[in-house]
Amino acid sequence: LNTLQFGRTERGVRTNSVSSGLIADDLAAILRNEIQPDVIMVPKLDTAEEARTLNMLVAQSSDTPVKVIFQTESAMGLLNLGSILEYLMTASHIIPVAVVFGADDYVSDIQASRDIEAVVYARQKVVAYARAYNLQPIDRVHIEFRELEALRAESKSGFGMGFAGKQCIHPTQVPIIQESFRPTPEQVEYAQQLIRSFNDSQSKGKGAFTFRDKMIDRPTLLQAQNVVNMFSDLD
Repeated sequence: LNTLQFGRTERGVRTNSVSSGLIADDLAAILRNEIQPDVIMVPKLDTAEEARTLNMLVAQSSDTPVKVIFQTESAMGLLNLGSILEYLMTASHIIPVAVVFGADDYVSDIQASRDIEAVVYARQKVVAYARAYNLQPIDRVHIEFRELEALRAESKSGFGMGFAGKQCIHPTQVPIIQESFRPTPEQVEYAQQLIRSFNDSQSKGKGAFTFRDKMIDRPTLLQAQNVVNMFSDLD
């Protein structure tokens, strides 16, 4: 952190889990350093009590709140995701920014295969809870790092489910993931035209209207606005 130049990339440091008993030393070393990372990543956060412990330990090493990305990696962590987030959103020294789905530990915990069908429920729940609290849901890592087309397909699937990004383990995965987690030019053009048509319809006192052979109402408008906003943020 003191010597490398990261450009626009956010700098994150991963700690040990709260349950390991090692995180206090990790946080002291990280947060008392002259150069601070942009975010701390905490694995295996399983309960609201662990979240309280994390907040206490951060407070011991930092006078100001710290941005945290935490990982859901077990059945217990998934079951308690709501109470964990409810606490973290009001914690004194933690600013939660994202929830990462740790699929490999999760499927090991529930004694399942790593097939995509085995984690559909968990992925959907991570997206729903993270979005409910206005946080970024981050999808599982694709461990077959040489299978780039499979990575592309899984990334696009995750984007369609509502994930904001995806973990990666190899530099060759980065551009594919970045490309997959942004709307295509065709999607942006469609959304922009839909919004213009909606505004025109509203100016004429109409409610629902037809756009390119589809019936459009407010929920569809909001989806289009999400696409345009995402494009603006990434541009």
